[in-house]
Amino acid sequence: MKLIANISRVLVGSLFIVSGLIKANDVLGFSYKLEEYFENGALAFRVRNMLGWDSFSLEFLMEHALLLAVIMCALEIILGFALLFGTRIKITVYSLLGLTILFFFLTLHTATCDPTASYNQNTTLSISSPEYTRMMSRIDEGMPIEIIEENESEVVFQEKLPVQCVTDCGCFGDAMKGSLGRSLTPWESFNKDLILMILLIPVFLQRQKLKYNSLRDDAIILIPAFVFVGFYSWVFDWYFPLIFTAVGVGGYMALKPLIKSVITQFLPIIFTAIITLGFIYYTYNSLPIRDYRAYAVGKNIPEQMVLPEGSQPDVYENIFFYKNKTTGKVEEFTESNYPWDDKNYEFSDRQTKLIVAGDHPAITDFTMIGEDGNDYAQDYLAEPGYLFVVVAYDLNKTNLASYKKINTFVDQCNTDGNYIIGLTASLQSDVAKLKQKEQVAIDFFSCDAITLKTIVRANPGVLLLKEGVILAKWNVNQLPDYEKVKVEYLK
Repeated sequence: MKLIANISRVLVGSLFIVSGLIKANDVLGFSYKLEEYFENGALAFRVRNMLGWDSFSLEFLMEHALLLAVIMCALEIILGFALLFGTRIKITVYSLLGLTILFFFLTLHTATCDPTASYNQNTTLSISSPEYTRMMSRIDEGMPIEIIEENESEVVFQEKLPVQCVTDCGCFGDAMKGSLGRSLTPWESFNKDLILMILLIPVFLQRQKLKYNSLRDDAIILIPAFVFVGFYSWVFDWYFPLIFTAVGVGGYMALKPLIKSVITQFLPIIFTAIITLGFIYYTYNSLPIRDYRAYAVGKNIPEQMVLPEGSQPDVYENIFFYKNKTTGKVEEFTESNYPWDDKNYEFSDRQTKLIVAGDHPAITDFTMIGEDGNDYAQDYLAEPGYLFVVVAYDLNKTNLASYKKINTFVDQCNTDGNYIIGLTASLQSDVAKLKQKEQVAIDFFSCDAITLKTIVRANPGVLLLKEGVILAKWNVNQLPDYEKVKVEYLK
């Protein structure tokens, strides 16, 4: 049984380290994924249905999504190392089980979510509020909203909203899609977590017997763990996890002579926590050191907006529903067998069903909408000169102090004759406020917020393009002086 437990430690520990590092490399992206789960029509809808808690909501966690993302990433890495080292094994195993059970339920929700379902949301509004006026306008437009209670000052509206399914659990961030061409399906993610729980069972059963590693244990556990980390690194085409694991194990071996008691067993945990949080801090304040997205440096945006030759389109099938006049039952038919001339059937409905998913462009939603409503994306992407783009998905959440640095960069850029524009999902009124308050002298174009979050994990960030090719991008915190950019990139 101990041999099986040690094999499980190697498999689970190495996978948790790599999985945690992939998320920590893009902790902001992972926080966006958590926000999807916290939306009122996602996990909260499932809990309300199961337990009957009509007012249950997770939206209060939205503002804490980044902190929760940091904690979960760090725990994965730290617990992975602790499992390999045999450090405080009981606490480690219980914590790993708790984390795995959490992931298990998240992936179960993702796998079983019905995108055609809906839920009712009640909203109480004051009659004098602008939101009340907007809600009444939506009722006039035929939206599925009802007034269920009203008095002289307030009205309770009930709105039917679609369930929000999280189509990708974010288990490996964008790494699997960027390296293997696709993410895990929801059911594959669920099965992965189920296997992890099963692998943890022998470790749990042996928790009383497993002790802090001896040198012999280190050889038995750590050498295979390196092999598996190397394998996962090869799968994800990113070998930084090997380097990080070597640093973690090196610190553990250096601290090993100091481990004399149960208390000092926390030293390796503290060391791995320090290097983990340091890595998260660095990537958050700059950018992910490995970018798997379609907007990575070196990628050509226009080329990724079209399908290459030989791509397969989606295959659809029309499904027809006819009511049998004799039985009153609605029956389902396809184009090959539906009743053309049978007077016993009455047409009821038709649906188009996706039979085989085809190929899709890597980029489908990149736009540059001007104030006149026109899309200037193709014009700017064909620009033969250098184009700088300030990307800020939400001007109300952006760091205003950073615009002092941007303004200096804009002045130098304009003096040198290079274009610089802005992209945002904010309203034009918010753009006007920013320009007035911070004296930002660039034109802003509109693009979807999710697209902007994908382009650069910063708010704001800066891109350098030439003929649609991304030459460089920076978090504004790491934006170099214009002269340095000119020497390195504007050749």
